[in-house]
Amino acid sequence: MLRRAALACCLALLAACDDGGAGGAASVANVEWHRQDLNAQISRWQAIAPTPSGLMLGEFDRNWKPTANGAGDLTLHSRVVYTMLVGYEASGDQRYLEAARRGTDFMLEHFRDREFGGFYQRVDATGKVIGAHKNAYGHAFALLALSHAARVTGEAKYKEAALAAWRDIRDKLREPGGGLRMGGPRDFMTGPSKGYSQNHLMHMFEAQLALIEATGDQSVVADARELGDFVLNKLMQGLPTGGAYIPEWYDGNWQPLKDGNGYIDIGHQFEWSHLLRTAERRGLPPIYTDVADRLLKYAVANGYDEQDGGIYARVYANGEVDRRKLWWPQAEAMRAFLAVPERPDMVRRYQETQELVDKEFLDHEHGGWLIGARKNCSTADCSKLQPDPYHLVGLHWTVLSTKQ
Repeated sequence: MLRRAALACCLALLAACDDGGAGGAASVANVEWHRQDLNAQISRWQAIAPTPSGLMLGEFDRNWKPTANGAGDLTLHSRVVYTMLVGYEASGDQRYLEAARRGTDFMLEHFRDREFGGFYQRVDATGKVIGAHKNAYGHAFALLALSHAARVTGEAKYKEAALAAWRDIRDKLREPGGGLRMGGPRDFMTGPSKGYSQNHLMHMFEAQLALIEATGDQSVVADARELGDFVLNKLMQGLPTGGAYIPEWYDGNWQPLKDGNGYIDIGHQFEWSHLLRTAERRGLPPIYTDVADRLLKYAVANGYDEQDGGIYARVYANGEVDRRKLWWPQAEAMRAFLAVPERPDMVRRYQETQELVDKEFLDHEHGGWLIGARKNCSTADCSKLQPDPYHLVGLHWTVLSTKQ
């Protein structure tokens, strides 16, 4: 542990000297490790996810066999489109770009609801609608995919589609007091919600940042500011220690649940920390970076395993910690640690978490990552599915994009 801490300190000092702030993540990260895993992830998904119609499959078992009988889900389809776009940016391989184009065109042709706006949640491989309801979480990833398609290809049709998608979301899911409804029927018409999650807000904020990067539209900057301010002013809970956290579940008045359903998702604190730090580069106020530090402080203090490395799952309302370790919080925590390369304590935790992933999460038999750490899964029933690539690709691209 002391050796790793000393190494982290040296790396951080080197980064401060020669990086100039532009490529901090890459200067302290194990770049080759990220490159190899990104290539393995994207090549595997490109080989099995695209279907002849353009639909992207997103659910596979440990042997990489599809499990969903050819049905398409908006969230998973959009995440795989995003993955293909990152693959093209990272490699220049036209196969990834072609898969992304076909997947984006399929989304616009078959997932998009031309009568009521927005996107259906589920269609089959031919484009037949099999789930017409509207889901805000799925819409966030549709917007994310469209925004990246607009930026990467430079094509006006994708830019126009991304902006139109955001207008539908803003007009039909936004609530008068701030925030977004979690979804509704096909026509979006529904009564007051009995409960909320912060999760769809977080990913919609992420998609807004991508849309700003793709279009520079100042109305989207204002909308992102409105959503971000709602989360920070209404949902975030400050602590006397200087830390802060964002609870996961809320009642119909956006008050945090206090019963057994109330908890703080540690991975989401890291995810918010990274997004808020990114927001300043998209024209949002510097105060967001200060809040990112507060969320990072809480997440490390309450969710980081200082003995073995890695991230715990949850902290419940009664203070009990769920010490399971799942794949995606490790990825998001590493991303958040890399966002502050000038801090040796965070570089150390990045390195320890990467070592944990090597030992506990990489599936050397089948490829990919395991849903849960081997140590956890030896005593509990863990999912036999392959995690979809969204979190892993985002982590690796955070590092590799600074090396382009």
